[in-house]
Amino acid sequence: MKKKMFLFFTFISSSFLVAAQMKIGDNPGSISAGSILELESTSKALTLPRMTTVQMQAIPDPLKGMIIFNTDSNCIYLYKNNNVWASINTGSSSGPGATWPYHSNNQSVGTNGNGQGIISLTGIGLTASGNYSHAEGKNAVAYGDYSWSAGFADTAINEAAVALGYQNKVAGIYGFSAGKQNVVAYQSGVAMGQENRDTGWSSLAMGLQNKINNGVSYSNTLGYNNSIRSGSSHNALGESNIINSGKGNMVAGEGNTTVGNYNTLFGKSNIVQAGDQHFLAGDNNNVTSGLTNSLLGFGNRAEGNYLGAIGKENKVYFQSAVALGQGNLDSGYASIAGGLTNVINKDVQYSTVFGQNNRASRNLALQSTLPGAGTFTAGIENTNTGYASIALGSNNRSLSLNSLAANFNTISNGFAMTALGHYNDTAYAAPRLSFEPAEILMAIGNGFGDNSRRNSFTMLRNGFTSINTTASNGPSIPRAELDIKGTGALIVPVGTTSQRPQTPVAGMIRFCTDCPGGPVLQGYDGTNWVNL
Repeated sequence: MKKKMFLFFTFISSSFLVAAQMKIGDNPGSISAGSILELESTSKALTLPRMTTVQMQAIPDPLKGMIIFNTDSNCIYLYKNNNVWASINTGSSSGPGATWPYHSNNQSVGTNGNGQGIISLTGIGLTASGNYSHAEGKNAVAYGDYSWSAGFADTAINEAAVALGYQNKVAGIYGFSAGKQNVVAYQSGVAMGQENRDTGWSSLAMGLQNKINNGVSYSNTLGYNNSIRSGSSHNALGESNIINSGKGNMVAGEGNTTVGNYNTLFGKSNIVQAGDQHFLAGDNNNVTSGLTNSLLGFGNRAEGNYLGAIGKENKVYFQSAVALGQGNLDSGYASIAGGLTNVINKDVQYSTVFGQNNRASRNLALQSTLPGAGTFTAGIENTNTGYASIALGSNNRSLSLNSLAANFNTISNGFAMTALGHYNDTAYAAPRLSFEPAEILMAIGNGFGDNSRRNSFTMLRNGFTSINTTASNGPSIPRAELDIKGTGALIVPVGTTSQRPQTPVAGMIRFCTDCPGGPVLQGYDGTNWVNL
């Protein structure tokens, strides 16, 4: 009976206390008139229910005003009027010092609880379904763990992906996009600017409408409408440049295109169609194939290996050929063409041409040697087809071995022959290594055209020499050791008897001014001077 009475009075007292006010802790007799429950202590604290985000979101039918301590976020959460759990925050809600209020996205809880996905309260239509993810702005989506999406309709799909701005999309792991409508589709890709598409690995697209294709690695584009289509370690800078394949290519400027490896293009509309290690700078230069070619200027062309061209519209072929100037064609081996519209033909070797409209080619009739090798030509419209031969001046032709044609419109067609003057004439010489006595060794021409060629001086290989003062055409082949042709006179030495040579030899002729019966023409007969 006593036990029942005790329980009854306890229930009555509890009902009274619940209907009135309650204070727990120090000074129980003192309670604020506005408090229904008051806690007071200088040594103890209120302990709230402690739980994870998953446990917090699993509370059935939460009421507005519920409060717990979230062990995942390490802060106090309050169930608010907008039917969401939100962290209690005393910071400013706006301005530079504002503290962002985060809450778990309880609309996207998955089978694993999505316990650590967070979404900014500042925005509309936001989704953050990855662990430690963040979305801010309008219609921003952060699907991946540690991802961040901020702006309008940005999407960060993969792990540690970041999309900032307007309608950017990052689907690659560790990808980053900032600006407008950029796409990053593979690992560690970066796109910044507008409408760039980076589907490469560890690649960067920056500017407007640049593209890095799938499978590209460690490559970069900067500017407008550049494209890297395959390969690795490329750089494209400027506008509308294209790298189609290979490794380590560099293009800068506008409209340059390359394939191959380690090619460098600067300027505008330069093209490498095949090959490696090429260098092009300027406008509209083109390498068709080969290795390690260099083109500088405008409209130069190369096909072969180790070729070089500087200037305008030069063409180089084969190997180690160089063209300098404008409109030169060098198809030789280790050869140089410099000036304007010079030509070095195919299979010419170690030859050099300078000037205008000169040509180095091969005289296939040459024997016992390699025609078209080691020649040197300088001037205007000279032709050199010999071996170790030289053509200097204008319209000269050097056709044989070790030959020299110089001045104007001379021809050297014999072994070690020298032709000087203008419009010389030359007898046929065997186009080979020859020491025939009757061949011309040297000729000095004084003709007036192709139909009036003649020599004023001709020396044969045997030493026979002719001097021609007539107007007759031809080479003036000497008929004796000294053959003087003309209608004039021969001037011999003139002097006194005391001026005679100290050691005369037979055959000497001189004009003596003080001889008896003189002046008189004398000759030495081997013993005495006698009058002729």
